[in-house]
Amino acid sequence: MADQTSMVNRALQTFGSRTTVTAAQLANNSLNEAIQANLIYTPMRRRLLRMAPWACAFNTQTLNFITAVYGTPENVTSAQNIWVKGQPAPPWAYAYQYPIDCLRAVWVTPQTATGFASGIPITTAVTGGAPTFWQGPPVKYSVGVDQFFNVTAAAVVAGGTGYAIGDIIVLALQPNTSIVTNVLNPTPGSVIGTLTGIVGFPIGSPQGAAPMFKVTGVGGGGAVTAVVPYPATRDEDVPFTGSLYYQYAAQPVAQNYTTGAGSGATFNLTYGGPGDQRVILTNQEFAILNYVRDVTDENIFDDDFQEAFALILGARLCVALTGDKQLANLKIAEANAMITEARSTDANEGLKVNDVTPDWLRIRGIDFVEDYSGPYNTGFNWGAIWPGYT
Repeated sequence: MADQTSMVNRALQTFGSRTTVTAAQLANNSLNEAIQANLIYTPMRRRLLRMAPWACAFNTQTLNFITAVYGTPENVTSAQNIWVKGQPAPPWAYAYQYPIDCLRAVWVTPQTATGFASGIPITTAVTGGAPTFWQGPPVKYSVGVDQFFNVTAAAVVAGGTGYAIGDIIVLALQPNTSIVTNVLNPTPGSVIGTLTGIVGFPIGSPQGAAPMFKVTGVGGGGAVTAVVPYPATRDEDVPFTGSLYYQYAAQPVAQNYTTGAGSGATFNLTYGGPGDQRVILTNQEFAILNYVRDVTDENIFDDDFQEAFALILGARLCVALTGDKQLANLKIAEANAMITEARSTDANEGLKVNDVTPDWLRIRGIDFVEDYSGPYNTGFNWGAIWPGYT
């Protein structure tokens, strides 16, 4: 069985340390080895996970929609002469939330069904028809940052019925029936709060990604008594949820849907922000993201990955505890050999195809790195090995 304690002890053993730590010492920072290990354990795990599309951390998820340009099925506003907040950053057509557990986005792929009946593609991505099969190769995307209002807390107004602890409640978005002041990007010289002269969100424009809450308390009949934000961004001191371009017009706010069987809950919201959040920008409607997930359960890791992780931790702890860079570099060299072996084993565990996109496809705007002919390609820049000390 692997856990943080066993991984730290394996790391200490790699450079000849005769000290071992216990779970209690790690939890209480009661030993120097424990202090040093706690400082680097999570950053080193995440950094190693980002270095390859490891099968032990590869995840697929439908992205949470935030907004789209006018003319798409999701945005029924009339054409605008200028770009304003509330639309994806040019030149992209769709913006989605960056998954909280994503360490590295790998591919954005089309859905098996788009739901857009007209069959007219908005861009080179597939956005039409009613297909019944996988829609082809990944599409272009970019990772960026946008500014949103977020929700930091919710007070229960009506508890509803049928809820259970652990249910996720997604709030309903209130329709935008009037021009709303764009307080995130007001026209220079104008007064925030005055509609005249303000660049605003037009009627019918998307509001953003809805706040989500996890049920932490229930009463009689399954009535909600307490909820906490289902976070939108990792490692925030004050967890928040939602990616809203403007605040709700009225409170309390009702539920849209839940992962359980409950209904009828309403909430008064406490707002934060506006603040930065990462987003996925693409021209794909109903986008799916394939990505490297932040896996925290060491038992999920492949054996070779565990060994590479122990060696990397050992190299960093060696410097922190002994100052011996020469010995640390020996451990890094061992780690890089293990990383290379782990990548090879990982890539060979399944069907993989490495293709090079030919010129006649690239000229048509399809230039995905080593990935154009189907879902079995790797299409991933494996990157460099771990750098040593100088």
